Amino acid sequence: LLLGDKGYIKPIFKEDCEAVGIDLQTPLKKNMKDNRPKKFVKLIMRVRRRIETIIGQLAHYFDIEHSGCRNMWRMTARMARKLLAYNVGVFLNVQAGKPAIQFENLITA
Repeated sequence: LLLGDKGYIKPIFKEDCEAVGIDLQTPLKKNMKDNRPKKFVKLIMRVRRRIETIIGQLAHYFDIEHSGCRNMWRMTARMARKLLAYNVGVFLNVQAGKPAIQFENLITA
């Protein structure tokens, strides 16, 4: 199962994914009929919203969109450190009894 945004709604993407055994699910446009169960659509939208939130936080707090590296080894190491720092923040929030992805006021003096 692969979740995509509306940019992957074209039938050619779905056909390519089906050819290799991937079930591509995208939100449909307002004028398109959706035959999928409502519960399933709500679930994938909730998961996509969480993913978009996490990507936004990685971009905001860790500037993950810009690595500034000139080779793959350094970029991989830098991305791994950024993802580790994010996960440590989630862990600290869970330990403090706060929502997992709420990083404002994570460390207070």
